[in-house]
Amino acid sequence: MDWDESDDDIVRPVEHRDQEEQAEAWCNHPVRVQNRQLLAENLRLKKLLRENGISWDPRLTLDPDDRTRGTWSSPSRPCKRMRTRSSTGPGQLAHEHRRLPTLPMEIQLFILEYSLTSKFPIIDPLCKLNKDSITADERKREPQIAIGFLATCRAHFVEGTRFLWRNNTFIFTSHLALRNFATLSLEHRMTIKQITLRIIARYYDDEERKHLAPFPSPGYAYDRPINLKVIKRVREKNLARKGFRSYTWDQVVDFLDALRPPFDPDHIKGQPRPRLLPNLERLRMDFVNFPDDFLTAPRGTALHDLASHDLGCTLNEIQLTGLPECHWGQEMASHLCGMVKDDGLRLDSDPVFVYCAKQLRPLAGRKKWDSLWYPRVIRAWKFLADEHARTKDKTSSPQRPRAHRDGHEGPYRMPPAPAEEGHPDSQWKRRRTIFKRVPMSQESEERLWSEFDRLTGLPIDNENYDSDDDEYDISEFICPGCGIMHGPPGDH
Repeated sequence: MDWDESDDDIVRPVEHRDQEEQAEAWCNHPVRVQNRQLLAENLRLKKLLRENGISWDPRLTLDPDDRTRGTWSSPSRPCKRMRTRSSTGPGQLAHEHRRLPTLPMEIQLFILEYSLTSKFPIIDPLCKLNKDSITADERKREPQIAIGFLATCRAHFVEGTRFLWRNNTFIFTSHLALRNFATLSLEHRMTIKQITLRIIARYYDDEERKHLAPFPSPGYAYDRPINLKVIKRVREKNLARKGFRSYTWDQVVDFLDALRPPFDPDHIKGQPRPRLLPNLERLRMDFVNFPDDFLTAPRGTALHDLASHDLGCTLNEIQLTGLPECHWGQEMASHLCGMVKDDGLRLDSDPVFVYCAKQLRPLAGRKKWDSLWYPRVIRAWKFLADEHARTKDKTSSPQRPRAHRDGHEGPYRMPPAPAEEGHPDSQWKRRRTIFKRVPMSQESEERLWSEFDRLTGLPIDNENYDSDDDEYDISEFICPGCGIMHGPPGDH
């Protein structure tokens, strides 16, 4: 069956968060789960004391002079455990003074680091894994790290925990799993440089009907439909949002909201709270089942406020796969680019996964160019604007924002992404360019040098050098009203 956008039977979803999932997330919050576990353990201990005829009396104390195991005494009736031959014999003394062979500390740390470093990304750490959010190959993988090393001794626990969070990469399929990272020490969260967010669109309906949508891959969007997985909900007699609903754009908002600074009671007062991952440099977002020209418009300005303000100019690179090519998808990409620093890198590509046949599947049979990245440098033209302002001795440059009515300056100009060194020489004389290392494909870690035009942010090729294209006047892009450069049209 081919996809026909003009079909009258097509039902489009309305963006809305699911109330039942929100209630479940509130109930399964890590603090509430821990409180329930501690309460159950406390009840079991009280029951054990009652069954053995021991009074639940706070005046009972543990005798510090008693070396026996588990001996309780009170000041009025001290009790000592009888010392037996087995506890005082020569075998026990020999065991206490026996020295086990030990390895040098450098060898122990090497083994510890190797055992706690996985060759595959760790999916949803500190959270129960949802099998619907992983592929069949990921489900069949054996344990990649020897987590039992952390329970051997305190020294291995301290050093191994550092290796665990510093040497591995992580994939988050739920914003709740990302929020659980707030329980991790800031010392470990600061070592994480890159993460992947796997955002799988969720659909709900309270009616029995078929839900068809364009195939997420652009090459098959209008030739091959996909039957969406829809979560069944009970129809209620109230004015709540009903019918066919989607959780797509709001899910992106929830992921970004989880990256905001969490509350820390031990934080120093008067200092700004660090973000969830303060040193995050590279963010990859895989959008799954976001069909083109199918979803409704995002609601409100929450996404812009999070990406461009709360998390604005914090990343050196952002990778986006599977975003729809419709108007709303392009608007989403524009907002997400607000998280990238000036001179940062944006990489776009086709989707990696599709959710069909009741499981998450990698898109097989893709052509070689389907997995290539389409790079672009973000706001590289600001370097030209600053250079032109210094040349003309302008005072109203982007680095010095205009003053407000109360005399204070506006928002600070965030520092640009660090320049990458070791790049080849450019053949362009007058055209200002910037070099970036771009990955060869979605699955490859190997990167190659690529040259970009600072004015447009698009890549240019030295092999097609033309002296006629090597000239442009920056003054043509200066606003005649204020005398500064605002950037080319369409720049993010």
